[in-house]
Amino acid sequence: MIIPTYSEDEILRELIFDYKIVKRMAKKIAIAYLNKNKKRGGFIRETEYDSYTITTISKNKWNVEIEYDQTKKIPWLFRACCKVEGEKKTKDYYLVRGLNTEKPYYVKITSHALKRVKERNKFSYSEALTLDLLACWTFEHRETAICMRYIDLKYSKILLEMDNTEELDDMSYIVLTNRGAYFAKKTKEGNYIFKTYISSMMGMAEALKFQNNITTKWAKEGELLTCMILLHQYYNKSLWEKDQLENMLYKAMDKKQEIILSGKELFFLLNN
Repeated sequence: MIIPTYSEDEILRELIFDYKIVKRMAKKIAIAYLNKNKKRGGFIRETEYDSYTITTISKNKWNVEIEYDQTKKIPWLFRACCKVEGEKKTKDYYLVRGLNTEKPYYVKITSHALKRVKERNKFSYSEALTLDLLACWTFEHRETAICMRYIDLKYSKILLEMDNTEELDDMSYIVLTNRGAYFAKKTKEGNYIFKTYISSMMGMAEALKFQNNITTKWAKEGELLTCMILLHQYYNKSLWEKDQLENMLYKAMDKKQEIILSGKELFFLLNN
């Protein structure tokens, strides 16, 4: 079981081990659900959701959210996060990502950050929306998040000319997802801790103020978020409406233009 005294390496190893078990169990649950529905003569045309708590042999508790839609090529998908007790007796949530890459990593989301997600979004079903569920929905399925080293713009030119920019781990970071932006810390081992959050609407509002030359105390953030939104649209076109792409991404660049991030820029990708 993951405990506060674990090293990052120990946490990541346990998360990867557990995730394989959780994935098998989620598949078993989903197939049984679809078979039962089929016997009733049902066909899921509108998305249905089901939630479970799975305790692994490591004695870690995982929140699992399964989404069903038989009109899609893949009729079900799942999201999962591990819930543990942190150092101050509050709950922390872990998502393991990059499992198909050479360097998997985890994202730890604090209860504080998730409370901000709930406060700063106008969810019509807010009372039923627990922090457990919100943690599972931090990223969309197969979403590529955009990460930025959050620094004063006056230093960006200097830092971009440094070969070891990525080693300055005392910087803060902003991670943009489809559901909003998290202010985070990146650890020396390459994992991320999400500490607080602003909603997509808050971020978009500041970006629009910047585009319209409206003075605001968040002018720097507005300029940076504009760049991040464009990058998020480019790498996650399926998550954006056509008119949103036309109004921002394709207005800023040609549809055939390519963007390749090497990882040494201010902006880089958090692969799923």
